[in-house]
Amino acid sequence: MTPEEIKNYFDSNPPPFEIEWKPWAKIANTKKFLEACYTAIEHYKGSYQNCPDYWHLLEFYKDRVSDQNASETPAA
Repeated sequence: MTPEEIKNYFDSNPPPFEIEWKPWAKIANTKKFLEACYTAIEHYKGSYQNCPDYWHLLEFYKDRVSDQNASETPAA
């Protein structure tokens, strides 16, 4: 998944402004978090796949999609 595809996803499905992402990671402003990731990836020298900010962005994306899918699954 490319950074552009992830950006398009978050443009259509914005996360909450503030989120406790991991037990050790609280994002106080998700818009700034995403913008910082996009900017760092854009200016990274080399393949975006080697950029640590891309890894964070991809992990955040996967977790948000997983959370969204879990909330849409009806309870048995």
